[in-house]
Amino acid sequence: MKKTVLTMALMPLLLSAETSAYTNYSSSFNQSAFVPDISLIVDGSYVNRSISDDEMQNYALAGSELPEYNEFNANSGFNLNYAELSLHSDVDQAFTLDGVFHFNTEGVEIEEAYFITTSLPWSFQLKGGKFKSNFGRLNKQHQHVWDFADAPLVYNAFLTPEGLNHIGLQLQWLAPTPWYMMAGVEVMQSGEEGSFVNESFTDTTSNTEVKSATEPALYIGYLKNSFDISNATILFGLSGAHSATKSADDVGVDGFDGTTTVYGADLLIKNYFDSYSYLSWQSEVMQRNTTGDNTTTSAAVDETQRGAYSQLVYAYDQNWRSGLRFDTIFHDSQQIADPDKMRNRYSAMLEYIPSEFSRIRAQYAHNSAFSDTNTGEYKDINTFILELNLAIGSHGAHTF
Repeated sequence: MKKTVLTMALMPLLLSAETSAYTNYSSSFNQSAFVPDISLIVDGSYVNRSISDDEMQNYALAGSELPEYNEFNANSGFNLNYAELSLHSDVDQAFTLDGVFHFNTEGVEIEEAYFITTSLPWSFQLKGGKFKSNFGRLNKQHQHVWDFADAPLVYNAFLTPEGLNHIGLQLQWLAPTPWYMMAGVEVMQSGEEGSFVNESFTDTTSNTEVKSATEPALYIGYLKNSFDISNATILFGLSGAHSATKSADDVGVDGFDGTTTVYGADLLIKNYFDSYSYLSWQSEVMQRNTTGDNTTTSAAVDETQRGAYSQLVYAYDQNWRSGLRFDTIFHDSQQIADPDKMRNRYSAMLEYIPSEFSRIRAQYAHNSAFSDTNTGEYKDINTFILELNLAIGSHGAHTF
């Protein structure tokens, strides 16, 4: 009886609230209309390698060091790779705003935080903040979009596991052509690791002092094309990145003062058999040129590395996919004894996708690309990864 009386007493208030300006969706006072799209993606894995984690510390790929090489699936056993929180919303008629935040067991970082213009004339678009560069095919994609659980060797060696992901500005232009053609340039702060380190240091052997280059010091350009032939879509792109490079090891010897340039070409051919079934072939090749001086010996440095990957993915239906990937570093002038020795990895994966919000992936890789940092000897390393990826919330469609 008390509940009935209380409900009748509150009824006029509830009815008035339903028609108030604060709950009317057409009203500018409605706060829910201003809530951005929010999503959370969690990625975890179980990893089993043929060597222990301690032993793995002694092996490295040309141009990279462990354990920094493995951003994801780093440890044997269980890994919580990341929890990715994403926010997106229109700001007004001129801007959109995005934020992507990565949480892991070590802390949180701003993965991306950027604005994009929506109303520039002549098919131009400006982007600014911290964002993943459009260099190549994979660099812009987040890990949960990849067809495999890890990045190709050439991406890790030349661009670091995080890829080109820095603070800067991007300008894109969509050409008025019958097919899709987009050109872009980016100006960014250089990184703290990988190909584009730019930091002041003093060489402890030669007592040479090197000042970092004036920022922004990283310049990127690319041209991307896409067209359809029957049921197949073909994407082809060319990319280049150039930066001053100034770095030394932890004890301040064998420092480098010069420039680094990375060139890339990518190709994707994707043929659909029906709405869900398709076969895709994706490949990229990159070359890194490093020129300058060794600050310890004053010797000129002129090094070249080349690498590539090629992968084939078949989607049987909306629930099952499988794929094969071959990736390699096939030239490294630092390896004086055998610069053209191919350092290869072979991977195979099988995915079950219950829905668009979850994915279970099993992946096996045979890796002969790593050498012992002390002896220089190469070792075959076998890795099995069982990965689980879950997503909730409003998450926009990924780019093709």
